[in-house]
Formats: sequence, C-alpha cells, structure tokens
Amino acid sequence: MIYSEDINKVCALCVNAKPIPENEDEMYCELYKKNTAITKNDCKKFKYDIFKKVVRRKRRFKTSFSAEDFTL
Repeated sequence: MIYSEDINKVCALCVNAKPIPENEDEMYCELYKKNTAITKNDCKKFKYDIFKKVVRRKRRFKTSFSAEDFTL
C-alpha cells in the first residue's frame, strides 16, 4: 500500500531531503542543514514523498498471436 505505516523511513524517500549531484550516497537535509546518508532511518521529522519512490513497471506480454504460434 502506498500510505501504509510500514514504509521504510529513509532519507531517500523524505520530502526534506534533496539529492547532491556530486555524491550519490548522501542527500542534503533541509531541516538539519547537513548531509545525511541515503539509508539513514532514525529521523523523527520524516515526511513521505510518494514521487521519490522508484516504481518497477510490469512487463508487457505479447498479445498478438498468429496461427504459427500454436502449431507443433
């Protein structure tokens, strides 16, 4: 579920964290005014940002079949 309580509360999914272009292992926290690790999960002011979540797309299956596809 999108809004469930069991979301991983990491800085990479927080509204207050901004990515640092030079460093992909850290993010800049606007609340604390310092760099933090992406996987840090002990912040009490965490706010979930739904748009930062990486979504895996489902694979599209072939839907147009020919008669040759069903022959042995």
